[in-house]
Amino acid sequence: MGSGPLAKMPDIAAAADVTSRDVGLMLAGDARVPVEKRQRIIDAIHGASYRPLEAMQAELGRPLRLALVFKTHHGDTPTGNRFYTPIASAIAGSCVQHDTEVVETTMVVDELYELLEIPRALKDGSCDGAFLMGAQLNTAAVERIGREAPCPVVLVDGYSEGDTLDSVVIDNVTGARTAVEHLIAAGHTGIAIIGSEPVCYPSIQERRTGYTEAIQSHGLATHYVDASYVVVEAVAVLAVDYVQRHPNVTAVFGVTDLSAVGFMQVARDQGFRLPHDISLVGFDDLDVASLVMPALTTMAVDRAWMGRAAFALLAHRLEVPDDDQITALVAPRLIERDSVVGPCSD
Repeated sequence: MGSGPLAKMPDIAAAADVTSRDVGLMLAGDARVPVEKRQRIIDAIHGASYRPLEAMQAELGRPLRLALVFKTHHGDTPTGNRFYTPIASAIAGSCVQHDTEVVETTMVVDELYELLEIPRALKDGSCDGAFLMGAQLNTAAVERIGREAPCPVVLVDGYSEGDTLDSVVIDNVTGARTAVEHLIAAGHTGIAIIGSEPVCYPSIQERRTGYTEAIQSHGLATHYVDASYVVVEAVAVLAVDYVQRHPNVTAVFGVTDLSAVGFMQVARDQGFRLPHDISLVGFDDLDVASLVMPALTTMAVDRAWMGRAAFALLAHRLEVPDDDQITALVAPRLIERDSVVGPCSD
């Protein structure tokens, strides 16, 4: 590294003739940054030997301290949530790589994961930034954070009303469409969605939207089994009962892997042969998806990527505090296993 001042994102943006937002999205791995622009940013980063947050920490004379905030509801714990644990590990890994400190804390949310209480670590000035995982913030909560929390916040699989806060989210609509299109391509015309409700957490609402779009684009009938994905056992019982009463339903799309796996267990107990009688596709690609029989076809979410993207967005907000809101989009991909076959005729 040269003897000049350390670079920040605006310096990289100027050298690459792009915006700071472009730099943040590229570092977050967002595929929407055009290839040619991405290469210019990479060249500028290499030319400046740029490392996110290095200049800020040099100016402060200390490591930045970042809070990793987990929700507490329905038994969620920092170590027990199968979806968020790999994201948290990736965030912590990025913090170590860039010489920043990370502390874990919790936030209280309601049944729809609306933020009820701002964590103390965000209010007391002890942290320079925070990652909030799996929460949604209405306008009042966003305004309250603006008043009471002196540090920037990035939402991870989280949503703010009006998209006012930086966030890393999944392309749930496209992912759900892909899952349902896979079932349709296998020959299924009666496909039920399980684990969603008319009003539910935004990511699940988006998966419901993707299902509806795919079904309607093929002129098929929708089959909604309305129950919260959180209550896995109830979803499974209601879904199996629905399938028993609707023999034309030959496939199920679970909005989460746990919804699909729960259905498998109850359906098998009721005498269904899987996937001979019912094909299934899940969403998330949790570890359990490859362990059940039949192994579950699912939409895989790169959760480590989500964690690294969240770190990049928080670095962007810290280095360019007045920039426009930014959302990094993570595209899921179909993992084909053994749970989808064509509908049987017997």
